[in-house]
Amino acid sequence: MLNNKDRAIQILKSTYGENAEFRDGQLSAIVSVLEKKKTLVVQRTGWGKSIVYFIATKILRERGSGPSIIISPLLSLMKNQIDTAKKIGLNIVTINSDNKNDWDRIYEDLNRYDALIISPERLSNGVFMSNFYNISNIKLFVVDEAHSISDWGHDFRPDYQRIVKLLDNLPVDISILGTTATANNRVINDIKNQLGEDLEIVRGNLIRDNLSIQVNPKQTREERLAWILDNLQDNEKLNKGQGIIYCLTQRDCDNVAEFLNQNDLSVASYHSGLEPNASQRNLELFDQGEIRILVATVKLGMGYDKSDIRFVIHYQLPSNLIAYYQQIGRAGRDGQLAYAILLHGAEDEEILTYFMEETCSKPDLLSEIISYATDGIKYYDLYSRINAKASKVKVGLNYLLVHDYIYKDKSYYRTNLTNHFDKEKERIKQENLNITRKSELKKLKEYLTTSSCSMKFIADELNAPDFAESCGICANCVGHKVMKTDFSLNAYKSASKYMTNRHGKILPRKQWSTGARIPNNEVMQEGWVLSNDYYSEIGQLVKKEKYDDCVFSTKLVNHSVNFLKRRKAVDTINLIVSVPSIRRPNLVTNFSVALANDLNIQYINAVKKNAEGKEQKTLLSSGFQQENIQNTISINKTYIQGKRILLVDDMVDSRWTFTVIASELLKAGATVVYPFALVKTGGN
Repeated sequence: MLNNKDRAIQILKSTYGENAEFRDGQLSAIVSVLEKKKTLVVQRTGWGKSIVYFIATKILRERGSGPSIIISPLLSLMKNQIDTAKKIGLNIVTINSDNKNDWDRIYEDLNRYDALIISPERLSNGVFMSNFYNISNIKLFVVDEAHSISDWGHDFRPDYQRIVKLLDNLPVDISILGTTATANNRVINDIKNQLGEDLEIVRGNLIRDNLSIQVNPKQTREERLAWILDNLQDNEKLNKGQGIIYCLTQRDCDNVAEFLNQNDLSVASYHSGLEPNASQRNLELFDQGEIRILVATVKLGMGYDKSDIRFVIHYQLPSNLIAYYQQIGRAGRDGQLAYAILLHGAEDEEILTYFMEETCSKPDLLSEIISYATDGIKYYDLYSRINAKASKVKVGLNYLLVHDYIYKDKSYYRTNLTNHFDKEKERIKQENLNITRKSELKKLKEYLTTSSCSMKFIADELNAPDFAESCGICANCVGHKVMKTDFSLNAYKSASKYMTNRHGKILPRKQWSTGARIPNNEVMQEGWVLSNDYYSEIGQLVKKEKYDDCVFSTKLVNHSVNFLKRRKAVDTINLIVSVPSIRRPNLVTNFSVALANDLNIQYINAVKKNAEGKEQKTLLSSGFQQENIQNTISINKTYIQGKRILLVDDMVDSRWTFTVIASELLKAGATVVYPFALVKTGGN
């Protein structure tokens, strides 16, 4: 029998050709795994980390071992891994939300597969875990994107911490392999604390010397769209080959993709807000070269492996430099020259801060959930009592479940009395984490203005070994812009027109916050938003005029009139009513009166604010928002009998203000109510 090194080399050459050679560190990592050592591989994107665990798996299976278990965070990554494994002659399978119809067949005999790929969230599924323990003779457990285990990692996922508990219940002679491209010293030390101090680190050069980086100056959204359009059409460095454009939000992905498609470019979106089939289909078309550009959120990130991507453009700032390294690493994996262009705008920091808040679990909220769960509580009952967004409550519940502070008993959440929750300890942990996140944001802003090598700056943030002084091909290294940063007037006009016409819909709510159905005769109609993008030029004009000028301009009135005249339903409206405010009593009222005059429709001050109440944006749960409106308004019924009403407000987010007032107007005798707002706020 060949020794570990010789057999690994033999498999590599039989798969990739006689001239194939391992990259630095690959063979030593394979041998480390086969010698049953705990191993963490920290290597640059495109280095070939999956080769390590697939060749190790093949050798282990030849020696009678059971299937390898591979924890992988993304469906797109799972697909790439399956393709790689087939080349090596492995029969592997994945269990995920997209192949539910195959689960029973897979569970029938898990031991016939060479490897099983699952997401960390699968470890919380009782059916899966009961089948998991039927797998015999597991000898390799792989944690791909292992930085996600650590609270300090750029993409921390609480479910990854289930892995640590699971490993404690597996035989001690199992090899454990973690792989990542994005772990700095702080993250590595945290992984060591969780997996054991005997963790062997295989760490290599993170400098990508075929990836030319450029940071553009700060631009508005319209200017960034114009720049992208110009360069994708006319710049010979970007107008050939495939590329990825990263956006922070799903809405931005759709907007950028739609704008480019309207200008005859082959583009599709990829994010978790799409139907699963649509998202997967877009990715497949991109893989096959039938779509030239994919506009994606971080859903397309870790481990996505398409070798011939020629450019990655960031429409906005990434969450931090470590995430940025991960994302630009999608380009140039074939070793050929590729480009990474970072665009950014004034709104980016606000969006990033919002995401930081959304993903953290505040100790006071966690403590509150635990107190309600002491006697057992269902989700909707819990949510109705806590002033927090549904997303935050769910994040908190998941955090507490993963750490065994609570458990699920059918539909009830109950406190685990054997595991004490230390709020002060969690508070200190959260404060330290927030300090780290702010430090990362500060470093990201410093990166925007550095004159040193862009790639080296990022590698230093990752505490990479100092294999090279610089990449030699970024804009800073060559001493001039890799490509122009300005754009044509025609492209800007096209982008400005597009963003001005980013109108939106206000969909009617059909249920109250309690889950009870709103009677059909109290439900508002589908309405309209002048600007669906808070950070567009129109959106920012609304913001300025509301908070700074305290009056809406004729420009906004004219835009609104022209927009509403194109809506057929407006022809039937015979009354305009405004949403009242005690803080700014004249702002929306005066705007609504001007709107009514220009549309030649009667205006009536039919809704009265009886008490100031709280600002809706300070109330985070649906129940609190609904109650805040219901308790502070009354309706003047005199002039609304049989009227078809346009209900006007400046901004819309949760829709509870519109929902409650429309219900009251309809109960008071109005025939229909159409909501209209100047801009949509909120984060998606």
